[in-house]
Amino acid sequence: MRGWSPLLQAGWVAAGLLMGTAILLLAARHRRPAWRLTAGGTGTLLLAASCLGLRDPLASMTQYTTALMVMGQVVPPFLLLALAGPTTRQAAPVRVAGWTRDPGVAAALFGGLAVATGLPSILDRSLANALFSAPLGLLDLLAGLLFWAQLMPGSRVIRHDPMAGAYALLGSLPMTVVAVIWMTAPRVLYAPYLDVLCRWDLTPLQDQHWAGFVMLVAGLPLQVVGAWLLVATQGQKPPPALTGPAE
Repeated sequence: MRGWSPLLQAGWVAAGLLMGTAILLLAARHRRPAWRLTAGGTGTLLLAASCLGLRDPLASMTQYTTALMVMGQVVPPFLLLALAGPTTRQAAPVRVAGWTRDPGVAAALFGGLAVATGLPSILDRSLANALFSAPLGLLDLLAGLLFWAQLMPGSRVIRHDPMAGAYALLGSLPMTVVAVIWMTAPRVLYAPYLDVLCRWDLTPLQDQHWAGFVMLVAGLPLQVVGAWLLVATQGQKPPPALTGPAE
């Protein structure tokens, strides 16, 4: 791991691409009970595994980042696909607060949280301390659910596939930028990790570089789904909007 093995990196990338492909497959068949059960079971298992990874934040920046990324980027689409969406325009969606279905709110929270947690030096010290004292896993899960809801069948507000695809790709940019900064930074950006011996005998800087690579890979499922909606589904009939019956 210390030498950034190309084979290991390729394996991580392949896993991210396969996860995005699995989401697309389940999305295509999500109204069938067996496929919804599969999605729900997968999401639950990933959620449990990510919770285990959050138990010791200072054991490894890579491990902690992996747990956060799985909870915020990978678990939400599977949990959303486990829900049966409305089959007609007249079917009433689940009653939730209006702001939770607003694409702008979802994008702001999703991207803002990625930047705030990835580059805490941009925040006032008191705000940064408050943010990192909060349950980051739950915040990431909430942001992921709100954002992925704009892409999943049964919960989408954005009707046209190309627009939803562009929304997904643009929404993934803040996290991608943070990941590249972590991978290329010449110094450790998080003071708590400066004097910590990493679980895999990595230096703190190497651990941070790997954490950035994990963050980069964690965004691949979202980018795969976004690219598919942007390109591969053009010309298809848009799904019904979840705005209730036409007046």
